Amino acid sequence: MSDHALRSPEELLADLADVILPMGKIAVASSGGVDSTVLLVAAAQILGPDNVLAVTALAPMVPADDQADAGRVASLAQVRQLIARLPESILDLAPFAENPPDRCYHCKKIIFNALQALARGAGFTVLCDGTNRDDLKDYRPGLQALQEMKVLSPLAEAGFSKADVRALAARICPDFAEKPAMACLATRIPTHTPVTLAAMARIDKAETLLRQKGLGQVRVRDHAGLARVELEPAFLEKGLAPDWIVLVRDCLLEAGFAFATLDLQGYRTGSMNPAAKQTRQEDSQ
Repeated sequence: MSDHALRSPEELLADLADVILPMGKIAVASSGGVDSTVLLVAAAQILGPDNVLAVTALAPMVPADDQADAGRVASLAQVRQLIARLPESILDLAPFAENPPDRCYHCKKIIFNALQALARGAGFTVLCDGTNRDDLKDYRPGLQALQEMKVLSPLAEAGFSKADVRALAARICPDFAEKPAMACLATRIPTHTPVTLAAMARIDKAETLLRQKGLGQVRVRDHAGLARVELEPAFLEKGLAPDWIVLVRDCLLEAGFAFATLDLQGYRTGSMNPAAKQTRQEDSQ
């Protein structure tokens, strides 16, 4: 395998083919995000569209933009898509009502049980997801659930970093290459705070409005109705002009937040997880 930092799109596709071809026929958990989009489109090219199935979960914790994009991706890859519609009532279950530190583990179990049932019903015994090797460095209890359920991660197995995924996306699905990372809406809510439909709705609306205004990669963390906004560090370094401050404030108010704060560390993944909290505590000592 070539050096990760130097692989061309052609080399990336070839390395991924080495992993996928022996599988013969796969279902891909297609979320509408960049990782699963690249996997789905590449798999259709490698195996042929008839040997690839897109399975998508429509659930309260999935951003609206991702839900819409998942359908676009299936059309782009020219593969069949099956949808598992998870009801709002799943938020009454303990993993969401109690929101423990390992909530993602339980959430993945719920979602991927539904996706596996769809895939197997359509004759696909191998289910894959879009995890890449950089994801393995973060605190992600959901990965344990996927391992237990024998969900495969071809991108990680082929050594794809997040940068590799973007590089291949630019070649095979350019419309998605610059799409901001989205992630489950429940990740914006602090541990032990119930995950509610109202909270996720205002988070989704706020992030959508901010992206539409040109802020790109953004996270709105919901602290009991107070928004902690993470913007790209490069954007923060330029400084926020008064009109940008008004814009951010108005978007958050329109989304239903009563108060808003700006996180001076800027956007980073996993800022709500226990590992991140422990790091902040150690830094403050």
